[in-house]
Amino acid sequence: MKRKKILLAWACLMGMLSACTSESGLGMQTGENRAEGKMALAFTGTAPTRSSTTTISPEEAKTFLITVSQGETIIRGPQTLGTMDMRFPVGQGYTVYAESCTEADAENNNNRWGQKRFVGTSDQFGINKGETTKVSVGMSVDNASFCVIIQPSLSNYFKKSCTISVTEGDRTLEWNYDNAGKVMDGQTLDGQVAYFNIGSEGSRTITYTIKAVSDDKTIEKTGTVTLSRAKNSRLNLAYQSGFFNLTVNVNEEDLYVDSELTIGPDDITQDDGATDAIGGNDDFNTDDSEIDYDQYN
Repeated sequence: MKRKKILLAWACLMGMLSACTSESGLGMQTGENRAEGKMALAFTGTAPTRSSTTTISPEEAKTFLITVSQGETIIRGPQTLGTMDMRFPVGQGYTVYAESCTEADAENNNNRWGQKRFVGTSDQFGINKGETTKVSVGMSVDNASFCVIIQPSLSNYFKKSCTISVTEGDRTLEWNYDNAGKVMDGQTLDGQVAYFNIGSEGSRTITYTIKAVSDDKTIEKTGTVTLSRAKNSRLNLAYQSGFFNLTVNVNEEDLYVDSELTIGPDDITQDDGATDAIGGNDDFNTDDSEIDYDQYN
């Protein structure tokens, strides 16, 4: 009889422990018992006016890849801003890294002509209980662009064809009369633009080959251009007195961001179509109990 009572008491104790564990696990999964705050991202640029070469719209900003870290630990991301849960555990030492696309996409998109890439990192900030922290992220152009301008003096002489090719690894790009930039009515049109990633050294040298064909001659020439981060290099091709006249013009790649471009929790649309899926201030959990940061990895 005594043994039965002991076994019964043991079974009751184990049942209670199991129930506590289940409730604790449920709390970790649903976000209960975590002190949280929200984050809003405010993007800034490098140009003071809209006359800049590039602008960012709110729709574009929502496609940026965002990585949120605390110290050396990545808390969330990389993930598109438009689908990111903007709730984070209360704490200090957070940073945000934003990029408009990956380095691979910056060279491989658009049939390998690439695209302009913007990046930016915030200063360290803290998340406070029940509050929305506005975080400023300064964005700038991270890669370089290159285009070819064919002047009338060349196209009028080499009427059959003119090609300018650049080969970098397994990537080959070619300009011709159809896609190269032109001078029309006194204005220079860039035509097809190619984008190249720039490493930590800040510059990159590419090699180009020109082949121009006329009725009576074919001329080939090879040269190099050094590209720099956040700069557009134009290779101008002209033909005078039997010689190629090659010049390279370099322009800064500015970035304009409207001062009101801030993406907050209320601007995020989740996959189910519900706006502000995170909820308003009433949805904050302000319990000061211990936070399980693993839930955010």
